[in-house]
Amino acid sequence: MAITDFLIMDAYGIVSAADSDGDHLAFCCMQCGYPIVAVALDSQRGSDEDHPASCRGCGTQYFLDVRPHAKKLYIHQLDAET
Repeated sequence: MAITDFLIMDAYGIVSAADSDGDHLAFCCMQCGYPIVAVALDSQRGSDEDHPASCRGCGTQYFLDVRPHAKKLYIHQLDAET
């Protein structure tokens, strides 16, 4: 799924500084600032809660919530309890 021109926001709807290219998204960890790459394809790193992208700096896990009809993408932080 191409997400190049999507509006990218965090879980609270605040626009995030991120760079998307094709189906890849690069963004900084919201906890420590380390760079993270997630992929918006099924079963890939960061595609959903079952396949999170992990920060190599602090271990925080993220997944993407893509809304193709609205051309929006949300970056969610996976809860520590799950």
